[in-house]
Amino acid sequence: MTWKGASWILAAAALFDALRYFFLFFWFFGPAAAALYCTTKVSGVVGTTVGGLVCGAGAVAGGYLGAPALIAFGTIMAMAVGFAGWLTVTFFIFAANGRAFKDNPFSILWSLGGLGASVLVMVWGIYKTQIENDKKVLKKYEQTQQTMPNAGVY
Repeated sequence: MTWKGASWILAAAALFDALRYFFLFFWFFGPAAAALYCTTKVSGVVGTTVGGLVCGAGAVAGGYLGAPALIAFGTIMAMAVGFAGWLTVTFFIFAANGRAFKDNPFSILWSLGGLGASVLVMVWGIYKTQIENDKKVLKKYEQTQQTMPNAGVY
């Protein structure tokens, strides 16, 4: 395993973590996204400045008045997206590289940590150990090949 080979799983983990943090801060990003959408639709009708002011004020008011609902929704969605990301990335690791869990007993701990903290950190921790072990095995194999060039050839 190399970092290049692990890059697609790292990218998937980063995507799920980004979505999770988007929902954790939904009390901020929700009204901001609504203001952005409103500004793009309204500014063509009333002008950019007026549309920005009206939509910005509406987003501030909506964010203030809707904060409890936005916080609750964001928290629930963050947990759901985080769990779905953890399941997806763990499945990908098992399907593409089952050795990661078989060769390293601490990978289960990394996986459980990823369930609570960050999927990206989980994947990094699992693959860091596996890549270090694979480098040692490759170095040992290369040394064996130098001392006995026909070893393993039948």
